[in-house]
Amino acid sequence: MLLNCLNKINPIFRSFINIRTALAAVAVTGGAFAQATMTGAIAYGFQSDTTSSNVTTSGFGIEDAEINFAVSEDLEGVGKLSAGLGIWWGGRSTGAYSGDSNITLALSGGMKIAMKSAQAAEYLTGGIAGAGANFEADLTKTALLSRTNNDSVSVSLPIAEGTTLSVSHSEPDVVIGTGSAANVGILQTTTATAATVQPYDTVVLGYKAGGLVVDAQYRTYGRQETNNTVYANTKNRLSASYDLGAAKIGAGVDTTMYTYGNSNTKTLVGITIPMGALTLGAQMLNVTASGNATSTSNYTRTAALAGGQYNLSKRTYLTGQYWTGDTGGTSNTTGYLFSMYNTF
Repeated sequence: MLLNCLNKINPIFRSFINIRTALAAVAVTGGAFAQATMTGAIAYGFQSDTTSSNVTTSGFGIEDAEINFAVSEDLEGVGKLSAGLGIWWGGRSTGAYSGDSNITLALSGGMKIAMKSAQAAEYLTGGIAGAGANFEADLTKTALLSRTNNDSVSVSLPIAEGTTLSVSHSEPDVVIGTGSAANVGILQTTTATAATVQPYDTVVLGYKAGGLVVDAQYRTYGRQETNNTVYANTKNRLSASYDLGAAKIGAGVDTTMYTYGNSNTKTLVGITIPMGALTLGAQMLNVTASGNATSTSNYTRTAALAGGQYNLSKRTYLTGQYWTGDTGGTSNTTGYLFSMYNTF
């Protein structure tokens, strides 16, 4: 009886082994052509904001939670293709939602073609001018700066030693086929409500040599409405940083010209000081609006941030920031944020 049972079970067992062996072979074969990774982070913290009218909002909660998947493979005779996809919770939303995604093709000659859907770091505070001091709460907290979600396609190539030229086209992150305004076709009409969702084209010239990094950009906007103070015409950006070893310093300017003739100019200086496991940083921001039809629309406002990051290990760190910003009226804010991060 026992022998009969074993004889019946044995083919099933052998089939199971064969399936596992086949799956393992497929995994090994696939791994020879592609490499996949999964990374992520989770953080909890306490944040407090106080307006100039002494209204304070504060509380403890999840600051960030994200999982990012990345894969790359070699395309024989072409180059290397890489792709990434992220999922985020907390901080920006109470539920899970799609994060940054990209596909990048690096050709053997040095040219790169990239397609992205991303909320990029704000140009000044999170870019070169920030000099590496882009802690978890940057100056976007003051409402003087902003970060937007965009879909973009770009081509970049080296043109000289240390110098890269890239051209990109960007549109707001909306459903494919709807152009720059949700639920409207590519041949949409110009409306005031769509002023903040103009598509744009950007030319970037980047230079890096030793501790010096320079980034220069020129941007033109589509879907313009003439003689309007909120429709952008062009944008000029320039930032640079230099690593002194004991500290990294940076400065930058970001100017937007509107079709009315008015402009908005942001300037920032930043410094980062590494001290072993501790990194300290500070940023000073100035925002000037000029050329508007009414004097009340012209202003000069300032913001500042100081913060630090302490590494407990290669994967775990603590952050702390304090910021203040003049946004006009009673919405001027000061605030602070403390958080603990664990990455994997």
